[in-house]
Amino acid sequence: MPRGAPEQLELELNRRKPRAPAKRTSTSADAERLLEFPDALLTRSHLRALGLERRAIDAVFRALPVVALPGYSRPLIRARDYVELVAAHTYCGDRVRPIASTAGTVRVC
Repeated sequence: MPRGAPEQLELELNRRKPRAPAKRTSTSADAERLLEFPDALLTRSHLRALGLERRAIDAVFRALPVVALPGYSRPLIRARDYVELVAAHTYCGDRVRPIASTAGTVRVC
């Protein structure tokens, strides 16, 4: 069986068209984009992509109304509810936790 010259084999190998890399969007970018739509539904995976750890995700799902679709086993929450929860529990100043004022209310930024 005749063999071709190494140069010829190399040229044939280089003739192959390279595959275009698949466009991938990051999961965190997808989750951040969903937050722009108030009626979007978020899963635990979305919250994980936003940087929450498992215990924080559990706390979010305990604090908010959960959407449970028939025939679908993953619980969901509305983006609007999540954004409101984070806004309501974001504190400013030099403290990590809220400070009760003299009037008995909590100061929030």
